[in-house]
Amino acid sequence: MYKCCCENKEAEEHCPPIPDLLALAKLRDVCLSLLSSRNESELEVLGYLGWRLRAIPVLHAIEHYLNKGAIFANDTWENRPLIEKIPKYVRKYAEFFSNLTLQEYSFQAYLPTHLAAAILLASRVALHLCPRWRPELVALTGYEESDIIDCFNKVWSYYEEQFPGHGSRSISPRSVSQHDAQQQVTSHAQQFTRDCPTSHFNHHS
Repeated sequence: MYKCCCENKEAEEHCPPIPDLLALAKLRDVCLSLLSSRNESELEVLGYLGWRLRAIPVLHAIEHYLNKGAIFANDTWENRPLIEKIPKYVRKYAEFFSNLTLQEYSFQAYLPTHLAAAILLASRVALHLCPRWRPELVALTGYEESDIIDCFNKVWSYYEEQFPGHGSRSISPRSVSQHDAQQQVTSHAQQFTRDCPTSHFNHHS
């Protein structure tokens, strides 16, 4: 089973051999008698999976979208030009929503690219970017907003259910100065990370 899981994420030559893992865990003598049945067990698992080991995790699809470019020069934030920290927090929100949807099994009903597109939409909505969906994003993801709106609504509802008040919280800086806007986005994000514990915010800060 370990090999099946590893091979789903890595080339087989990059997976540590099981005897090496047993030696590292000091279980070689205990488990050697079980190794003879390992291949049969692995074949049984692969048979149930139909030998389909390749899957695209939602986070990988999101990374693809973000790396291709999901923020645009003529996007606006609160009816203003974008500020420096917006792309960073779009990524943080996207990673957060990705982790959040892993906690609810019903999201597995969606294709990874479909859910990733809905999460990208949710991230833009959370930061009040306008327009919230664009022709460029249709070309990037292959989805019109109408295609993902049901999934988006489910993501957003689950978000509000788990973190009441966040969905309706707005980022509305009083000042028009660039510095104050930057401070407001930072303050909002810091509050978000305090109230929504997730290790990814620490990893990418």
